[in-house]
Amino acid sequence: MAQSATPYEIIVLGAGAAGMMAAIACGEEFLARGQTLPRIAVLEKNRQPGIKVLVCGGGRCNLTNAGDIDFLIGQFGRNGRFLTPALRTLDNLGLRSWFASRGVPTHEEHDGKIYPDSHKASSVVDAMVQRMRELGVEIHAPCTAEAVTWNSSSKLFNITTSTVQTFTSQILLIAVGGQSYTRMGTTGDGYSFAKALGHRVITPRPAIVPLLCKEPWVTELKGLAVQDVAVRIEAPGPLPRLATGKPEPSINDMMFTHFGLSGPAVLNISEIVAELLEKFPEMTLRVDFVRHLDHEELAGVFRQWHSTEGKKLVRSKLAEIIPQRLAEMFCYLGNIDQRQVCANLTARQIQQLIERLKGTEFTIYATRGFKEAMVTAGGVRLDEINPDTMQSRINPRLFLAGEVLDLTGPSGGYNLQLAFSTGYLAGVSIAHQLHENAYGNS
Repeated sequence: MAQSATPYEIIVLGAGAAGMMAAIACGEEFLARGQTLPRIAVLEKNRQPGIKVLVCGGGRCNLTNAGDIDFLIGQFGRNGRFLTPALRTLDNLGLRSWFASRGVPTHEEHDGKIYPDSHKASSVVDAMVQRMRELGVEIHAPCTAEAVTWNSSSKLFNITTSTVQTFTSQILLIAVGGQSYTRMGTTGDGYSFAKALGHRVITPRPAIVPLLCKEPWVTELKGLAVQDVAVRIEAPGPLPRLATGKPEPSINDMMFTHFGLSGPAVLNISEIVAELLEKFPEMTLRVDFVRHLDHEELAGVFRQWHSTEGKKLVRSKLAEIIPQRLAEMFCYLGNIDQRQVCANLTARQIQQLIERLKGTEFTIYATRGFKEAMVTAGGVRLDEINPDTMQSRINPRLFLAGEVLDLTGPSGGYNLQLAFSTGYLAGVSIAHQLHENAYGNS
């Protein structure tokens, strides 16, 4: 005998940052009005809410950035203006204030990154889960939504799941994320749901993702971080437009890994690399390890070493301007003996060192894919979403928030702020719609 569907007024697909914040904002809006709370369900495919939040910032949760609204908008590049209403509804100060009110004070660190004082992502998730429970939000986990349909006769969404349960809802919010960190359950389901309900999707690509390179010596430096480098992409013709607002060249820290390159300077332009690799089998990154010195100034440094510090080891002097392991590698690659002193540097050796310091080339042949991408570039088209409400322009009872949208920010807390802000705005907008009972025969 078929089991009847469980009815809700609101169903949120996904208990990530956007989905949880939406459920909370909706409930709090009703509470502020002194009205009966609606019946809200959150369906989450993982065994617990906030799985992806728990791994953000190395488990410390870099939940936002300290920049002002215009700065935050700028980090989302070509689509940033879409976020203006969401950020004005819940900006970073409002987000920090909300968490502080729930016993999770925060502080600012390097590059404006904001972390909970606890240094634990679990404190962020626990605060949100506790608030949802206080508001009577029903959390179904694990519960994987497998199909979503719209019944134009009943004016209800029908959700079938991997369990025996089925659900209906008057209003639906899709907030299941993109395709990044697939092991966390974000496998692109939201795109399928959106398409089934009439939306179009910009081709998803991995973004903020480590890169694989061919140079074998790179693996010998695994774990080495180099601060404040400039990374340039070299490719035939003009570069694709960057979805994030980070400029090219990308200036930040870089890390060598057992497979290639990572670190913010690389991650923040990786979406361009991913797009280029769809057209070319490989492409080149050129890295300036001493960007504050031009070629002539650097040549002057070597001349000084040669004339006044001739008895000192070349590798020791190099280690004053770049990390020691990298200095030793550059000596090895330039056939400079580890015991060679500066007085014996030849003009050719100096030229080779300058070229490596100012423009080492790395041949990139692949990314680490969605499996290790922090976010997804692409997603549901923004011209089909009302930025003032996060409401679908195709179905007024459908809302979308978070990474499922065609919005991508660089690393540094921006993408979590995107999720919190769009989720919050969606939740408030849903509450307003329910309050006004603006259904009619739409």
